[in-house]
Amino acid sequence: MNALATLAGLTLVAASALVAAPAAAEGDAVTWSVRPGDENGEDGRAWVEWEADPGQSRTEHMVVTNHGDETVEFRLSSADGYFTETGRFNMLPSDQESVAAGRWIELPESVTVPGGAAEVVPFTVTVPDDAEPGDHAAGVAASVHSTGGGEVGVESRVGFRVMTRVTGELDPSLGLAASASYTGRPNPFEAGVVEVAYALRNTGNMRLNARPEITLSGPFGLRDRTVQGAEIVEIAPGQTRHGTVRLTEAWPLGAYDVTVVAQPVPVSDELSFGGVEPASARTTVLAMPWPQLLVLLLAALLATWSALHRRRGRRRTEELVARARAEALAEAGVPHP
Repeated sequence: MNALATLAGLTLVAASALVAAPAAAEGDAVTWSVRPGDENGEDGRAWVEWEADPGQSRTEHMVVTNHGDETVEFRLSSADGYFTETGRFNMLPSDQESVAAGRWIELPESVTVPGGAAEVVPFTVTVPDDAEPGDHAAGVAASVHSTGGGEVGVESRVGFRVMTRVTGELDPSLGLAASASYTGRPNPFEAGVVEVAYALRNTGNMRLNARPEITLSGPFGLRDRTVQGAEIVEIAPGQTRHGTVRLTEAWPLGAYDVTVVAQPVPVSDELSFGGVEPASARTTVLAMPWPQLLVLLLAALLATWSALHRRRGRRRTEELVARARAEALAEAGVPHP
């Protein structure tokens, strides 16, 4: 998988996604990969994950493999980590200063790797004495810089995550906010759509998955239904993730109550927990039947016009009958009463 690279003025920036797979530098014949390992080489892990007490240190290894033909000097770096909206891990670009677990890692500034060879680079993770309990995300990476024949610098970066769980009281919890909107149809015989948007925030100190459930309820329980939102994976402590759900066949019943419930779920069996209350949020959305009311208004106007027209018709008929009767009596010489 190729490393992704981005541009930022005349400064170096990191690739927009971290992967532990071969990567090619933009405009160069450099291809490399970075994987966790031990002093002997790769050990089959996808990333580093460990549990530590405050003040504890651990030495790990990153294996930088040069898949090209030429010797390359790779810049090595560490940074705070985070998860994107899609649940993929990333780390801060090189032009942003780390303030958390990215500063716990010490590693050499660079490593030179001959073509077709690999170098094992040790690095040390040291948990501060005052580190708070819970999950702390960071990453390590190897990168190359190229200009691609222009003035704008490009940094292509490949690496893996380093997850540290500091021992202590763990708090798997979520906060939830929700909003909803209703879109009716011009055709009064078609139902509308309720769109529900929600934001899940990890208010605890463990990274979580979440399974949102959305319930739509009309007046007096009319048109009740519950749907499952897409599972949200890997929410790090302090991060917020968003989701939306569209519920069709929503007739304009005046208003709907919308309830969103999200159950925190462990990211793996090894990091399981239980007895956690789900987060919930409730909102109300107006669903006014304007097209239907317009049809009723037009129907009422038509009925009123029709009744008035019939009344005028009957009155005119009665007047014509009375006039004809009077004329007939006059011709017959019968006095008109």
